[in-house]
Amino acid sequence: MAQTPRVIEPPFYDPPMAASPIGGQQHSQAWTEYHQSVADRLGEIAAGVTDGSNAEPGDVGEYMTATSGAAGLTSTVVLNLAALTLTPGDWDVSGYVLFTAGSGTHTDFGVGIVSIDTSLTATFPSAALTQLLPTTMHRLNTSAPLTVWVVARAAFTGTMTATGTINARRAR
Repeated sequence: MAQTPRVIEPPFYDPPMAASPIGGQQHSQAWTEYHQSVADRLGEIAAGVTDGSNAEPGDVGEYMTATSGAAGLTSTVVLNLAALTLTPGDWDVSGYVLFTAGSGTHTDFGVGIVSIDTSLTATFPSAALTQLLPTTMHRLNTSAPLTVWVVARAAFTGTMTATGTINARRAR
């Protein structure tokens, strides 16, 4: 479960103490601490991490991934494979699908995030094969939790399974 991003509230309740002799206003200790905490937080975001740790939930750079098990496909039918529930924010989402076919004919493979957006059409050999196909990158901006899927479709005779992976990184 994602945590709420840290919010730093300005001390609006605390008026300026006095006019400065060199112009402007002199602020109270509360305002000085507020300005320092904002500067510190901006420094944390700009610096990123250098210790190999992950970004905290709700922070820029947060990363999520999910992989499905192998699922049997029905020829030309779109199947939802792996899902992620995105928390509110701006996300870059992509994925890939590994198709594994037995004997038969294989003429079309399609993958996508939520709907098919990438396809590969060709005449494939009738022997067993595996095919890895990536999705395009999608920017998804949501103000409420949103479940997204990596999906797959294939045209074939015989049997085929698909295993999907979906990845999301908080862009901002």
